[in-house]
Amino acid sequence: MWKQTEPQAKVIQAAIAAFTKDTGIKVTVQWKGRQVVQQLGPTLNTAHVPADLVDTSDRYAYSGLQALGQALDLSPVLSASVPGESGTVADVIPKHYRDLATTGGTLWQLPYEILTTQIWYNSRALPSVAANPPATWEAFTTLLAARKKARGGSGPLALDADIADYGAYWTYFSVLRELGPGAFGKAAKDTTGASFQQAGFLTAFGRMEALVSGGDFVPGYNGSKWPAVQDGWAEGKSDFLLLGTFAPSETQEFATSGFTYRSFPFPPAAAGGDDTQDISLIGFSIPKKARNAAAAQRFIAYFMAKERLEGISTQAGNLTPRTDIPAPAELADAQKALASGKVTETLDGVKETAAEWYTKVFCPLNTTFLDGGTSAAAFAAKLASGTAQYWSTAE
Repeated sequence: MWKQTEPQAKVIQAAIAAFTKDTGIKVTVQWKGRQVVQQLGPTLNTAHVPADLVDTSDRYAYSGLQALGQALDLSPVLSASVPGESGTVADVIPKHYRDLATTGGTLWQLPYEILTTQIWYNSRALPSVAANPPATWEAFTTLLAARKKARGGSGPLALDADIADYGAYWTYFSVLRELGPGAFGKAAKDTTGASFQQAGFLTAFGRMEALVSGGDFVPGYNGSKWPAVQDGWAEGKSDFLLLGTFAPSETQEFATSGFTYRSFPFPPAAAGGDDTQDISLIGFSIPKKARNAAAAQRFIAYFMAKERLEGISTQAGNLTPRTDIPAPAELADAQKALASGKVTETLDGVKETAAEWYTKVFCPLNTTFLDGGTSAAAFAAKLASGTAQYWSTAE
C-alpha cells in the first residue's frame, strides 16, 4: 500500500522490527505502493504466491482478493490475544468495521486505518460554526446563504469538479441522507434503472441542483484542475470542503497562518434523520495460498496493540479503528462522528461491486450534473436509461 518513505510505512516498519525481536520471526518487506494487489494478482493461482501478507485499501482487497476467492478468512485472528494486553483482536477492532470487510462469512481484511468523509472548515475564521455546526440540511443551506452574502456573492463551497469522486461524494451523501445506507448501491445494480427516478432520488438530486443553481459552489469550480480549489480553500478563498480525513494532510501546505481544522458530518435531511458515516478501510489481508499464513496472522494481532497501532494517529496523522487511540487534533471531530457506530461503506461499496458502472455511467453523468449542465429530473432520467443500457450489455 505504501512507499517506504510514507509515514504509515515507517510505523509498520518499526512494528516489524519489534515483531522480529519479540518472536524471532523474520519478515521481508517489499514496499509496492498503491498497486500492490494488482501486481500480486497474476500469482494468486500459482503454487508460489510471493506474499504472505498484503496491506491495501478495502476496495482493492475486495476486488483483487475476496471477489476472486483468493482471500484467506481472517476470522481466527479475532480470538488471538493482543500481545501485551489483556484482550483479543475482537475486543479492540469494533464489529461495525469488521462487518464492512466481511462477505459471505469471510473476513477478508482487518483494518488498521479508517477514513471517513466530513465537511471541513477553518474554525479560526468561522468560530460560530464551531460553536454550532449545522445539524440539518435547512441549517446548512441557511449557513451557506449567510456565508455567500459575507463573501459578496461568492459561493462558499469548495469542489474540484474535475475529480469525479469528489463530485460523487456530494450526490451520494444527499442520497444517503434521504434514503439511508444501501439505497445508492441497490439502485446501481437495478438492471432496469428505474430506481433512480423514484421520489427519494429526485428529492436528493434536487438538493444538489439547488446548490448549483444557487451559486453555492466557489466560482470556477467546474473549470478547475485539482488541487486548485482545495488549495484555494486552505488559503481562505472558500469556506467548506467535502472530503475524506486526508483533507488536512493534503492541504496543510497551503493553509493560512493559524488555520484550525474542524469538521462536521454531512447534515441529515431533517432533525432525527440519517446520520450514518461513510467508511473506507485500509488494512491487512492474507492470500489464500500464502505459505506462511500463521506467521502473518500472528503479525496482524501484534500490530493491533495500542502501543504499535497508535503510530497511525501520532505519526501518520490518521484515524485507527481502536476507540482508545485519540485522533490527531484535526481529526477529533471526525472521530467523534464515528462514535455512534452507524457506518456504511463509502459510496455504498459500488467501487467494489459495480466499479465499471460507477466509472462509465454514474461519474460522467454526475459530473455534468454538478457542473450545471442538466437539471435534477434530466439527470435522473439519464441515469436511469444509462444504467439500464449498461446492464443490458454487461457481462
